[in-house]
Amino acid sequence: MKRKLLIIAHLWPESSTTAAGQHLLTLIQSFKNAKYQVHLGCTLEKTPLGDSLIEYNIQVHRIALNCNSFDELLLDLRPEVVLFDRFISEEQFGWRVYKNLPHCLTLLNTEDLHSLRLSRSKGKEEEWERTDTFKREIASFYRVDKVLIISREEIKKLTALLPSIGSKIIYAPLIIHRREITNHINRKPWSFVFFGSGKHPGNAATLQRIIEMWPKILKIQPKSSLSIFGAYYPESLSNKANKLKQVSFQGWVEDLDATLVNYEFLLSPTPFGAGLKGKILQSISNGVTCLCSSIASEGIDMESRSLLMHLNSESEYLNTIESILNNSEILEREQSIQSELLHHFSDFSNDSWIANLNVESNSKASEILKQVMRHSTINSTENLGKYLTLKTNKT
Repeated sequence: MKRKLLIIAHLWPESSTTAAGQHLLTLIQSFKNAKYQVHLGCTLEKTPLGDSLIEYNIQVHRIALNCNSFDELLLDLRPEVVLFDRFISEEQFGWRVYKNLPHCLTLLNTEDLHSLRLSRSKGKEEEWERTDTFKREIASFYRVDKVLIISREEIKKLTALLPSIGSKIIYAPLIIHRREITNHINRKPWSFVFFGSGKHPGNAATLQRIIEMWPKILKIQPKSSLSIFGAYYPESLSNKANKLKQVSFQGWVEDLDATLVNYEFLLSPTPFGAGLKGKILQSISNGVTCLCSSIASEGIDMESRSLLMHLNSESEYLNTIESILNNSEILEREQSIQSELLHHFSDFSNDSWIANLNVESNSKASEILKQVMRHSTINSTENLGKYLTLKTNKT
C-alpha cells in the first residue's frame, strides 16, 4: 500500500505565476516518484491561474478553519506524512494534526523565511530576530519534525543564530532543469526583461525602481528595450511602465520559457526579499544574462563570483551597462559564470531526503523542544479552537 502525504495549504499553487508554486509542484512530483499517494487540503478554491492538480493525480480536499471536518479528514486519510505549506498553515491546523495523529511525520515547507522578508521590507533586518513574526515562525519550526529551507544563505543565518535547529533542517532548493538553447536563437540586442507576480511586494518595488532607472539606461544605450511580464500588478504601476519610451507591459504569459529566449538581459534591482529568486534561475536556464541585486542573487551566487549579480545602487547598474557596451568580454565572462551557477540547482534531487525521512537525525534537544511546544500549543489552542468551532457552526 502506498504511503500517503497530505499537504495543508492556505494558497492554491500557481506554478505559472510564482516560483513558490513551481517549487511546491516539484515537491509533489518528488513524493509521487517515491510512490506516495498525494492529497492537498486547501482553504481556498482553485484560482483562475491555479494549477489543475487533478492532472497530476492529486486528490484535493477543501478544508476550513475552526471546523471539526478537518479532524474527520485526518482520521479518514491517516497520512504517514503531513506537509504544511508555510508556517501560517501549521499555526492554523497543526494542533489538530498533533492531537489526532501524534505519530505522523510533519514537514514545514517555508519557501523563504517569512520573518526575514518582512523585516527587510521595512528596512529593519537588524531587528529580525526580535520581531513577533520571527518568534511565531521559529516556534512553528520547533513544533514540526523537519523544516524545508530553500536557500543555503538562510540555513547559515538560522544555524548561526540557533545551532540546535540545524538537525531539523532539510535543504530543498528550487530545481530548475537546464534547457537546451540552440545557437540559432536571434535575441534582440539590448533587450531587457523583468517578470514576476505583482502580488509580491518585492516585485512591485523592483518594478518601481526599474521605472525610475529606465530613462537613464536609454541615455547610455538608446537602442535598449524593456518588456515586463506578470500577473496581478496594480493598474497604476502598469500604466506608469507603459508611458515610458521603448517599454511594453505584457502581463501574464502561459509559456514564459518560450518568451525569455528572445531577450538578452534580466533587469532585477530587487530591494528586499528572502529565499531564492526563481526569476534569476529561470532566466539563466534560458540564456538570459542577469543584472540584479545581492538580494536577488542570495543563495545562488554564494561566493560572489558574478560581477553583474551584486548591483546594489542605481549608479552600479548604469556603470555596469556602460561597461558592457564598451567591453563585450564582460558579457562573455558573466554568461559562463552564471551558467555554472545553475549546475547546483539543475543537478539537485529531492529523492534522497524523501527516501530517508525520519526524526532519528534530530538532536535530543530539538525533540524535547518539539514535545514541549506541541504540548503547550494543544493545551492553549484546543479550547479556543472548540469555541471558534461552535461559533462557526452557529453561523
